[in-house]
Amino acid sequence: MANKTKNNCGPPLSTLKITHSENGIQRNVAALHVTWKDTRCFTKYTAFLVNGQESVSDGILEQWANETEWFIKDMQHLLNLEYHKFWSTIVYNTTTLESIVSFMQNALPFYMVPVLNSMDNERILPLYTSAYTVVFKVICRLTTTQESDACWMEPEFYGQLVYKHFIITVPFLFDLISVYSRDNIDEISRIIDLILKLQPKYIQDLKQGLSYLLNAFTIIQTRCESELSEANASESTLNDLTLYAQDCSSVLVQLLAVSTPLRQMCTELNVEFAISNFYDNAIIVLYRNIQEVNKHSQYLNNLNDMRVELLETFRSILCVQLDKILENTDGGLLAADKFISILTECLANNVFVKDYKNLYDIEDDLAIVQLGYKSVDQVKYDFIQKAYTKDASDIQEDHPRTQSNTAEETDEGFTVNAEQQDMEQKIEQNVQNIMELLPHLEAAQIRKVVCTYDNIEEAISVLLEKEVPNSEMQAVAGQEELRIPNDPLDEFYLRTGIDRLNIYDGDEFDVMVNDKVKGIIKKGKGMPGQPKSLNALLDDKSHIQQVRHIYRQFDLVAENDLDDDEYDDSFEAMTESESRHVKLSKDARNTFVDEVLDNESDSDNANDSEEEQEANQNQSLAFCENPELARKRYEEKLNSRYLRRHGTAATGPKEADVRGKPKGQGQDSKVLLNRRHKNENKALSGNHNRKQGASYKRNRGMLPS
Repeated sequence: MANKTKNNCGPPLSTLKITHSENGIQRNVAALHVTWKDTRCFTKYTAFLVNGQESVSDGILEQWANETEWFIKDMQHLLNLEYHKFWSTIVYNTTTLESIVSFMQNALPFYMVPVLNSMDNERILPLYTSAYTVVFKVICRLTTTQESDACWMEPEFYGQLVYKHFIITVPFLFDLISVYSRDNIDEISRIIDLILKLQPKYIQDLKQGLSYLLNAFTIIQTRCESELSEANASESTLNDLTLYAQDCSSVLVQLLAVSTPLRQMCTELNVEFAISNFYDNAIIVLYRNIQEVNKHSQYLNNLNDMRVELLETFRSILCVQLDKILENTDGGLLAADKFISILTECLANNVFVKDYKNLYDIEDDLAIVQLGYKSVDQVKYDFIQKAYTKDASDIQEDHPRTQSNTAEETDEGFTVNAEQQDMEQKIEQNVQNIMELLPHLEAAQIRKVVCTYDNIEEAISVLLEKEVPNSEMQAVAGQEELRIPNDPLDEFYLRTGIDRLNIYDGDEFDVMVNDKVKGIIKKGKGMPGQPKSLNALLDDKSHIQQVRHIYRQFDLVAENDLDDDEYDDSFEAMTESESRHVKLSKDARNTFVDEVLDNESDSDNANDSEEEQEANQNQSLAFCENPELARKRYEEKLNSRYLRRHGTAATGPKEADVRGKPKGQGQDSKVLLNRRHKNENKALSGNHNRKQGASYKRNRGMLPS
């Protein structure tokens, strides 16, 4: 629908205000506003499995028919909305676009539509046709800037609206082209040109979309190399790859068919070489494999159609360069060089070049190149002209065949036999030539090497490097076969039952598998058995055990008044008293306070209790309060307060294990929960006030740390 001038039209959608009455209050609301959206939840289109081979059950078809009827009603309701309500629903009701896109994503491909005619249910084809038509009408309304004199919007506003709200995207355009371009090429071409004209940002997006499509071609080629390298590829795998390739190639073919600007974009992305490479490495490989599995497969026809379409697409991209040459523009010489370089790069794909020569005559194109710009490199020109010129055999293949199928098969058989005879004669001639040079070798040995290597020079070099009599070669080969050792991994598995995947499997020192291993596992500072702190080092009693056997030998020499046990006890008491009190230098500024041991004697406890009583009696005379008494009193105060509130004595905090097992041996769920709890409940800053603690100590005559 052509856009009209603004003089005869009303206000556009972007500035239009419509009166809205709500609770008796009238106010002017913008035409494109959430107030005017339709709150209906639009039905999504659901597809059913159609592959042309398996029949679909009646229950699934009936369910699909009922859902499709609701889908068609929703789309018709959307079409009947007023202009401002239509656009408000599109923008502010997300289910609308989801419903439209669901049909384009689940619609049948063009090569599967004829299958609907063969179905027994008569409702399927009319319903699908109705859904197909009504969705296309909605898309046409989405891509129209002016419906009437009162219903229109500015082109600039339209371009920003559809791009900002993702109403039209590159996947949307690809699906639109794949579903509708073959039946409505003129309308689709108008839509693409309008979108690119009103919003230039789509050009960059389409470049990225084309790059993604070329990446899909590469993925298909990789799958053909990996999955079809083995001869036992299933027919279902081949069919899936064929459909994948057909969908991707169809989008590229139709995209270039409906839009002229996209052809120039393809020349910038070097799509020509990607097409020729995909043609040889994917299409031809699939065709050969399917023909070996099933000569009457319907997918062979699909592959033939793809071959023709890809050749036409390649031709359309080449025509872009020819048009530049014919226009006599400044870039004509570059276009001529580009044309020659494209044909040169594609020579690596023999089947593609052969099919292109049979379908198109390259002589006219080269004449245009040479006529337009004679300064083109003549060497490249002659090389391309010779490479793309049809041979006599190609010309004979182009003529229509009038003989019967039996005659064709006979001719092909004679041709194959003739080629085999020529090959055998060539091999025998090479064998005779080599025997003249190396008469001491046997003919069978020479013939085997010649059949392996096509070049006679390589065959002679191989024979010279391995110049050994045939009998000796067989003896050496037999000895080598007998000397082949068994796999040590297999021997280890038979001996131990452990399947070793690396050098550590089954190792007695593997800490990842064994909880207790031989040897010393060092953890942290120091070695196992050595003291880990200063107090432990000073309180070392190992020398007692070292000299104990000396004193036990005294009873063998003479009887002593003291028993051995009493002597040991007195010696231990003496050593313990010595280790308890460590004298330091008088000039030392700091003094170490010995820790109170758990096994102190009764006399020490009595002395301590007397000292505590004296300290309690003479608290007023003390220089400062004893910190131990202060801490004890504070702890009793907290315990009494907790007892009044909760009725039970306070228990110490539970020690949560956050260390767990060594790395690689797995952790318990409790350890993981403790780690998580510790991480979530840790303080964001220091959890104690150093300044307040220092002031507390100074007020009581103590020195802050």
